Amino acid sequence: MKHIFLILSMAILLVACSKNTVVEGQIEAMPEQSFRLEHLAIDENVPVDSGKTDKEGRFSVQVNPTEEGLYRVRFEQGKYILLVLSPGEKAQIKGQWNTLENYTVKGSNGSSSLKGLLVNLRENVRDLSTFKVIMDSIKTHEKADSLMQEAENDIRAINKQFVDYVKNYADTTASPSCALFAVNLINPQFEQEFIARFYKNAPSRFPASQAIRTFSDRFNKQYETSKNAISKPEIGKIAPSFSARTPDNRLWVLDSFRGKYVFVDFWASWCAPCRNENPRVVEAFKRFGQQNIVFVGVSLDKEKALWQKAIINDSLRWAQVSELKGWGCTIARRYGVSSIPANYLIDPQGKLIGMNLYGDSLIKQLNQLFIPAETTPQ
Repeated sequence: MKHIFLILSMAILLVACSKNTVVEGQIEAMPEQSFRLEHLAIDENVPVDSGKTDKEGRFSVQVNPTEEGLYRVRFEQGKYILLVLSPGEKAQIKGQWNTLENYTVKGSNGSSSLKGLLVNLRENVRDLSTFKVIMDSIKTHEKADSLMQEAENDIRAINKQFVDYVKNYADTTASPSCALFAVNLINPQFEQEFIARFYKNAPSRFPASQAIRTFSDRFNKQYETSKNAISKPEIGKIAPSFSARTPDNRLWVLDSFRGKYVFVDFWASWCAPCRNENPRVVEAFKRFGQQNIVFVGVSLDKEKALWQKAIINDSLRWAQVSELKGWGCTIARRYGVSSIPANYLIDPQGKLIGMNLYGDSLIKQLNQLFIPAETTPQ
């Protein structure tokens, strides 16, 4: 009996150990530093393991997941690698510190699939940035209007191609975590029908995924609530007042800017459509920021460091505030924001005169109110 008990105990131990997921990596030219592995759970980022890299940039961590999930190996200087880990996997990462986004991963099918999606996302952002440079360079061309129209048509085509790719990816990937990541790249403002259908079908596609059930239930409740919302901001009505803290902890109060136009822009560092739209808001600020208008960004971030990094990277030089509550942001609820990017234009009397002004729509609206900076009389 003792021998049988010992054998059974060892078998149970082996089964338990087999569920351990190991992440090993080597990042060349990476300075010795502390790092940690985080589980990007539904409502919070949960640290699950940590350690220090060695002189050769090697590191190793473990986690014991109950189901597939989204994880992040977080290094210093704001650098990180996203992984999709399942029980029993051994993910092996290789990369270069100065070009960490070009890492490779083996031994984890979900992580490899997610890496492919991220590559396409990065290429889309790079293409849009290239066209932004092109558009800036043709403003003084004698055929600027026609060339600008062609560039804008190309941008719309690039965006459509990318959105179609993401939708197909979300519908066909075998990974529930990758599917959730993909569908959250899509702007519900324009693709609500697709997203509603995705969450309707997802629980039957991935019956074993608790994360899918949770996200689907949450979306369906929010969807019904947004459809039945009693009060949302309306054109011609007084915009909801609010106050919030800037990154340096100063209090920003909407009501203190009565007598000025105010452009309120809801966004987040993790929102790809928001980051794609930011260059147009930057352009509007450059043209009209010296006029009788105040710009303010309201972020739906949770992590201050990522929020601040995005502000710097996107050159958002106007006031930025956040409650750092994600979708729990009370300002977003007050404005009936169910998807981002979302924005609102308020007149000097505090009345709402515009909403969801994207691309050229914002420039055109402000052109009706002000003289752009480049044409302002000296």
